[in-house]
Amino acid sequence: MRKRQISTPPSVRPSGESWLDADGAASVEVTSEENGYPIESALLGVEGGWRAADAGTQTIRLIFDEPQRLRSSNAVISARSERRA
Repeated sequence: MRKRQISTPPSVRPSGESWLDADGAASVEVTSEENGYPIESALLGVEGGWRAADAGTQTIRLIFDEPQRLRSSNAVISARSERRA
């Protein structure tokens, strides 16, 4: 495994690279979703993001309509152990 440390924030793509239009190129599956925090919010960069409705391990699956050549992917995960009402 190769590793390198980078200083570029994940939300900034290197020059010359473009983002994949996942909204038009894929379907998404989730194991749970809390009302008001849909997975689309996380994938499309909408404030508030996604939140699972159920505790425990969660799965988010992107199913592309056509095979894609990906150079990199980025996920920011924040897990909180606090109880929600």
